[in-house]
This record gives sequence, C-alpha cells and structure tokens, in this order.
Amino acid sequence: MIRPKYWLARRSLYNKTQMNPSENKSQSVYNPLEVMSAGEQNLMEIKRHPFGLVGLYIASIAAIVLILIGAALIPHYVDSLTSQDKTGLVAGAAIVIAIVLLYMYISVTIYKGNRWIVTSDSITQVSQVGLFRKQTSQLSLANLEDVTFEQTSFIQQMLGFGTLKVESAGERSKFSFAFCPKPDSCAKKIIAAHEAFIAARPEHAEQANRGNVDMQAFSGQSYPPVSPMPPISNGQASPDNDNDDGYSVPN
Repeated sequence: MIRPKYWLARRSLYNKTQMNPSENKSQSVYNPLEVMSAGEQNLMEIKRHPFGLVGLYIASIAAIVLILIGAALIPHYVDSLTSQDKTGLVAGAAIVIAIVLLYMYISVTIYKGNRWIVTSDSITQVSQVGLFRKQTSQLSLANLEDVTFEQTSFIQQMLGFGTLKVESAGERSKFSFAFCPKPDSCAKKIIAAHEAFIAARPEHAEQANRGNVDMQAFSGQSYPPVSPMPPISNGQASPDNDNDDGYSVPN
C-alpha cells in the first residue's frame, strides 16, 4: 500500500518526465464524465493487460478445433449419412463456430471497454459490464487516501500486470482495476497527480489527508484512560489520595 503522505520521501523513484501531458497519447481519449476545469489535463488512460484474454482465446480456439475435427470425422465413422446429412452437418458446424466467434468478440469488447482515465483533477472509472451496459464513476483527487497495487503470482510479476486500487477518504469507497499493466508505475503517477493537485490547492490538504487519523485503528493497540491527578491543597495530598491511583505528593 502506498499512502500519498509518505510518498514524498520517495519522490526520487518517480520520473517526472512521464507526467508531461504533451508526451501522453491519452489526451484525446473520450471521458464520459469529463468536466474539464481551467488547467485540467488528461494524464493517462489505463487499459487492461492483454493477458486477461489468453484464457478466452485458448478456449475459443480449442472449441473451434474440436468442432472442425468432429465435422471431419463423423462422416467417416457413420456410413448411413446421406449427402444431405453431411451438408447439414457442415452447416451446423459452421453455425456453432460462428456462435463461438461471436461470443469471443463480445467478451473481448467488454474486456477492452474497462479502463481508467486519470486527469490532473480526478480519476474516472469506466466499467463495461455488458455489450450495451456501461457504468462510469469518478473520484476527485482531493479525496484520494490510499493507492494500492497487488501482484500475487509469478506470472503477474514476470509479465508486468496486477490489480490497482484507490480509496477515497470520505466515502471509504474503492476503485479496483484488475489486469492493470505496470501497476507500480500507474500508482506512482496517480500519487504524483494527487500531490500536484494538493500543492495547487492547499485548501484541500486537510480533506485529502483525513484518512491518516484513522491509521491507529488498524494498529491493534489499546490505551487505558489516564486517571486524573488528585487535588492538592496547601502542599498536602488530598485525603482521597489513599487510593491505588499511584500518585503521591510530598510534604
């Protein structure tokens, strides 16, 4: 987990040239919730890593190969098939293959439709949940509390993808983006955008760092209440000072 407050000590890890909007191709991307304020710029568009489609491609190709093998072998093992039956078998195989290709096309379209759009003011999450269904939500950088990326397997680390998460300080809501390419680099860019946003708008600093107060809740520590000091009169301890509070006042 990377917290914006502590990232300043590691700013040298971030290459500032990557944040130059003039060198970023994502400036012309379509943002369905785009309300550009003065000076706001598109910093990057995060799309899913192609590895998430590997399983779909393998399953689709395997299904097509099995269909073709079945359509080619069935006439050799079933002698009672007429020419009309063979034509129907080929047509049926072609229809099934078309259905598989259509399913693959729809799945790829939905997969590629998921993306994040990071501007100098906000993060927009576009979730393609169906071919004709899309959900879009936006998080202001002023409310950014946590930026987290996870790589839980050797393949993810080797191919350079993982899960990127951001959490707001107010609503405690999270944006999660699976199969994010170079999640460490994306996390650093988001944090750099957050720090630049706060530096340009100091009035948002208290709101943006609100979540740091809650860090003790996760430490597992508990502190007993502090007993008040007994009253002192004329240099003498109060008569109530004979309790077990551990305080004593010398004469």
